[in-house]
Amino acid sequence: MPHIIDASTFLALRDTGLPVLDARSPSEHARGAIPGALNLPVLDDAQREAVGTLYARSGREAAVHLALQLVGPHLSAMLARAQHLCENRHEVLVHCWRGGMRSGSLAWLLESAGYTVHLLEGGYKAYRAHVRAQLARPARVIVLGGMTGTGKTDILHAMADLGCQVVDLEGLANHRGSAFGSIGLGKQPTNEQFEAALYEVWSRLDHGRPIWMEDESSRIGTVAMCDAFFTHIEHGRLVTVELPLEARVARLVAEYAATGETEAMLHGLERIRKRLGDDAWRRCADALRAGDHATAVRILLRYYDKAYAHHQAHQPREAVRHIVLERDDPTAVAQRLAADEDSLAG
Repeated sequence: MPHIIDASTFLALRDTGLPVLDARSPSEHARGAIPGALNLPVLDDAQREAVGTLYARSGREAAVHLALQLVGPHLSAMLARAQHLCENRHEVLVHCWRGGMRSGSLAWLLESAGYTVHLLEGGYKAYRAHVRAQLARPARVIVLGGMTGTGKTDILHAMADLGCQVVDLEGLANHRGSAFGSIGLGKQPTNEQFEAALYEVWSRLDHGRPIWMEDESSRIGTVAMCDAFFTHIEHGRLVTVELPLEARVARLVAEYAATGETEAMLHGLERIRKRLGDDAWRRCADALRAGDHATAVRILLRYYDKAYAHHQAHQPREAVRHIVLERDDPTAVAQRLAADEDSLAG
């Protein structure tokens, strides 16, 4: 019989190097998976749909019979695939969606071949509940805020280099958080993948020490933070930085113009056309087409600065520190904040 273990034990064993086999269908695995898990579907997507439809119409027994008919001819190939994925390791972690028929079938097959199998109690659904619970853990969070173009992400990266605990939310989301945030970055993860990656970082931090994050809205591009985690940002201690306008313009021009993706920038501009206003939208679009990125950025910053001021006006908290910078130097700011982080965290 397989060893039935909870999500915490399952992940601890994964961290020792045991292979993880996900018995769910390919589309389920693609939507979200335990980091490091290898997909070994007991049923493919079409088969899973057929079994599910029969279960709804005729009940469990009929569905089990169909599943056995579908899986039976492929047991040998499935075992060979498992041996390849596990690279000759004979102790393995297995899960499916709810810890039911699919993971149980795979566990039986592997045990018949001499494997020691650890089965995730409650399956991937239990893992997701564990992730959400851990993301709600109390922490000493400091939130770094400031207007668009102040270099907050670079400041946080510099702080991480100094040994501070930093959660790079935009890095995990693969998006910079604005209408232009996807330019040059490629596809974003699914929401489940984002939460799984966030958990991997969050669970390894020392929650007795300060943890730094950027002041974000709950949504970053197409992904969103769950309420349990976003609370940390809403109630974290706020530190703000202010950089002169022209330094912000220079930073944003260097960041976005270097991509050469004018059409992508125009597409992003179209997304905020109504909020920007037709006149500002037209002037900004003309500047982008002419390669005058500095003018385009100045127009956009008027909009983003107003949005930030509105956000700050509705904040339930005041900044515990406001730093006015004369020049764009993320490393120098990071050194100042790192030296004072304990008092800033309260």
